[in-house]
Amino acid sequence: GGADAKTSLPLHHELFRSRFDHAWLAPSLAAALADGSEAALRAILTEEVAGRVFSFEMLQPAFCAQLLAECERYEASGQPVQRPNSMNNYGLILNQIGMRPLLDDLQARVVLPLTRLLFPRQGSSFSAHHSFLVKYRQGEDLGLDMHHDDSDVTLNVCLGRQFTGATLSFCGIFGAQDHRRHVHTYRHALGRAVVHLGTQRHGADDIASGERYNLIMWSTGAYRETDEYKAVGQKNLHGTDEHPDTLCLSYTHDPDYGEFKPYPHGKAAKPESRRAHVGRHSAAQAAAKAASLRAAGTDDFKASEWRAAACKFAAAADYARAAAVGAAAAAGVSDSVREQKETLRAVLLNEAQCRLSLGEPAAARELCSRVLERDAGCVKALFRRASAALALHEYGAARADLVAAAKLEPANRAVRAKLAECADAAKEERKAERRLCEAMFGAGKEPNTHA
Repeated sequence: GGADAKTSLPLHHELFRSRFDHAWLAPSLAAALADGSEAALRAILTEEVAGRVFSFEMLQPAFCAQLLAECERYEASGQPVQRPNSMNNYGLILNQIGMRPLLDDLQARVVLPLTRLLFPRQGSSFSAHHSFLVKYRQGEDLGLDMHHDDSDVTLNVCLGRQFTGATLSFCGIFGAQDHRRHVHTYRHALGRAVVHLGTQRHGADDIASGERYNLIMWSTGAYRETDEYKAVGQKNLHGTDEHPDTLCLSYTHDPDYGEFKPYPHGKAAKPESRRAHVGRHSAAQAAAKAASLRAAGTDDFKASEWRAAACKFAAAADYARAAAVGAAAAAGVSDSVREQKETLRAVLLNEAQCRLSLGEPAAARELCSRVLERDAGCVKALFRRASAALALHEYGAARADLVAAAKLEPANRAVRAKLAECADAAKEERKAERRLCEAMFGAGKEPNTHA
């Protein structure tokens, strides 16, 4: 629609042909491919993680600059841009802008000889690829959460430009017990590629300055039809290891993320996967987890780590609920049910206090309301819900909760002080409203509602 002729036409027509010029390759790679022997190919490789992750010099800097310029030209053209995947908010699918023939040739004549050697089961033949550009910089995507790729083999080559940080951290293999163990952190360099299996868990660490662009190729082929591939897909072990390396945790995929680290702002556990994770535990195991997380959350709270504490208290609440349900289903364990209900009440109120400290009064109010549904006479819940209502300028609701709390505990000084604070705040708001009205309509005048 709005594209002009200059931005619609390619800058580099050779990027839209079906032959990848080997002059664009690093000389060491071009020579190894020309030789073709296993020894020549292995000689250019650096083994970053034994048997799993390899790197090598791949592209000439001039080609990297051409590819970036072409992608920027396309983005400026006003033509449709589809983002590469569900996790990257910036970037470009190269197959969709006319580069598929070039990248088909790159896969067949450059990538395949290497993957056939390194990963004979997964990388011996390919029938498709998803190739795209990703971009990291301040104010946009800073990094990428831990994940594994929807590929049989992944190629990832750095196109520049200048940056600090933005390393690539590798953990274990999807479906293996060590999948949340950190094994290596790789530093990108212009024109250098890293190649690994799609099942390799990894994440892009946050960029500190500058901007980083990478060409990614997800290759798939005959391996997808094998029983081995189908079996791997059934081995979702997210959250089954008790002591993961925190660097290897994924807020997108791991249902126990909040038990170890605070969720980034706006992120939370997926309810279904969280329920399934908690449901793996027996009543006794869930009770032990609730107690442990309550204690850990209390330590964070004392250190004023409000968000970390809130996440741990929320996780403890999940386990306490499960433990109470499990204990209720067993005969003669009413003490256990009572204990878990008390734990649940305590951690909900603790999280509410954290949310107040974080400036999240609506969340605090909801947590207190959950407690009051079960125990209408809980003064601490009434007091904290009133504090949340005050922060939300809902003075009537705050006063109602504080009056109820004062009736239950007439000698409670904190409640009486908060009642006075509530009255003062309501009075000040009425004064402010009156001043605004006078400024708008003049002193002593009422707005004309019959105009």
